[in-house]
Amino acid sequence: MGCETAQVGVVVVSYHSPERTCAFVNNELTKLPFPYECCVVDVASTEQTRAGLEKGLPSSAQRSYFQENLGYSRGNNRGAELLRWRFPQLKYLLICNDDVLFDENSHLEKMVEYLEAHPECGIVGPDVEGTDGEPQSPWNTADDLGGREHRGKYVAPFGGASRECYAVRGCLLLVRGAAFFQVGGFDEEYFLFFEEPVLGEKFRAIGLNTWYLSESRVTHLGSATIKKALSSWKIYRLYRKSFLLTARKYWHWSWWQRLTWPLRHLLAKL
Repeated sequence: MGCETAQVGVVVVSYHSPERTCAFVNNELTKLPFPYECCVVDVASTEQTRAGLEKGLPSSAQRSYFQENLGYSRGNNRGAELLRWRFPQLKYLLICNDDVLFDENSHLEKMVEYLEAHPECGIVGPDVEGTDGEPQSPWNTADDLGGREHRGKYVAPFGGASRECYAVRGCLLLVRGAAFFQVGGFDEEYFLFFEEPVLGEKFRAIGLNTWYLSESRVTHLGSATIKKALSSWKIYRLYRKSFLLTARKYWHWSWWQRLTWPLRHLLAKL
């Protein structure tokens, strides 16, 4: 970390979780098989969270504090901007949550190698597994996002061989820095949910695809912050808002499709 030859900038958004964030930076990021620079963005920052991060983060980690809860998109954008300003030589951005784990099978260097070898690719994501061992990525098409549920259980073609896809899981993804800033980063109309497929839409608009790389692997502990901070009803409302915004802004659904989607979505669960 802090190496002059680092090509990768790592952005971690922290929300009322200084202990978990510090543990992730100290115990997980240090396993990365390449030099990097790190920025932690503390959103909804308080004196307590700031003190915890100042005490627990290594001195080489960049920090940015915001009293406002910026959400996923704005939080990651602010971190990326700080890294670009401090380290203009950085070529790639690794966007990651503080609830992912790496091990000897992660091989995250393969994501960097893939972007180096494939200029047509703008976003690459690893095989993401839950603590139950079930795959959580990728989405092959836009139709996989929220449209296939049966008896309340989400059904999607996760896992499998490496391939081009519609979107990869946002808990960890690697992007080309120049392209990220060219498209304006994450869409800041989004507070939570759908940020990664929308980023893929923005990259496709400039001719870059998204790739799922099964040879890299991480474990996702699973939305611990969201479930701790928000009720199930609030989570659903945020999800629905982001889904309908995506349907209007990027999928160009008609007003009738958007109006009837909540009912169609409910019926799909039966």
